[in-house]
Amino acid sequence: MRMKAYTAATAEEALRQIQRELGDDALVVATETDGSGVRVVVAIESGPELPESVLGPQLELVSDEEEDDGPFSRPAQGPRFGRGAPPPESDALARVLAFHSLPPMLAARLEEGGRLGRRAPSDSVGVTLARRLAGSFRFAPIAARSAQTPILMVGPHASGKTLALAKLAAQAALEGTAVRIVSTDRSSAGGVPALSAFAQILGVPFDVAERPEDVQRFALGKLRGTLLLIDTASADPNDEAQIAALARLCVAVGGEPVLTLPAGLDVAESAEIAEAFSRVGCTRIVPTRIDVARRMGGLLAAAAAGTYAFAEASASASPADPLEALDAERFARILVAASGSRAARNTEAVS
Repeated sequence: MRMKAYTAATAEEALRQIQRELGDDALVVATETDGSGVRVVVAIESGPELPESVLGPQLELVSDEEEDDGPFSRPAQGPRFGRGAPPPESDALARVLAFHSLPPMLAARLEEGGRLGRRAPSDSVGVTLARRLAGSFRFAPIAARSAQTPILMVGPHASGKTLALAKLAAQAALEGTAVRIVSTDRSSAGGVPALSAFAQILGVPFDVAERPEDVQRFALGKLRGTLLLIDTASADPNDEAQIAALARLCVAVGGEPVLTLPAGLDVAESAEIAEAFSRVGCTRIVPTRIDVARRMGGLLAAAAAGTYAFAEASASASPADPLEALDAERFARILVAASGSRAARNTEAVS
């Protein structure tokens, strides 16, 4: 067994380098984060197919009988890169995270707790996970922001952005905030008629913008205190031209793009979507379909990939139901309940 350390700016960069050089069978021994980046130590069986230039110098191993002096001891406890070793039956938190298929380094960060310290014996898995989520992710609801900056709902096809925008409009209108809805989504067969009918029910102005200049005109002409909500056309995260056009629209309007991302997507796919839309200027995610999806690892991987904050979540298919408030405790309850493990069901719920 040989050991090698990798250093990168982000966990994702380190994982890509590990996979490129060592494949899927490298054992992640430990991770360490500081102000300059992330250090990852992996172990792999050395063989003729792996030259010394790839394996690098041998790192010192600490046996199980020796004292645990730091994060790089006891390599046998690390998850297997790309697959994830099955967690011990006694570790309810590890089982919850394994169910949601978190990337190994992200799972390790939440399991170990980093600077937050290890789990107290009296803590339930929900309480522990809520504390770890609060220390690792940001939660910034849209409802807490000023109405002066327009909001653009963006995302890939079928991400739920039109529904999320309708929910946000209904919530703002019920709270007495003046609302104006604009759609740029001419490609959707039902999006414009549905939004138009919904705006009529709410009694709020609705416009269709043919060009970015039209959206800019609506933004500049809106009355002070009016919340301008813009439903954008779906953008392919793999199409640089579409991402660039969406970025230009956001700049022209002077608004904040908010990414809508469905729960239940593949973890790597979710992270790549988030990375693409971060180039548009997105810093918040509205998770959608959390009422029908069970695996939420993609949402956490996406937030970590783009340093996003979680905003409210969409948990129903009805535009009359408001977006749900989402914080670390609420997210922990969702993760624990969705895992369906015996330990999760028997664990004290987060109050």
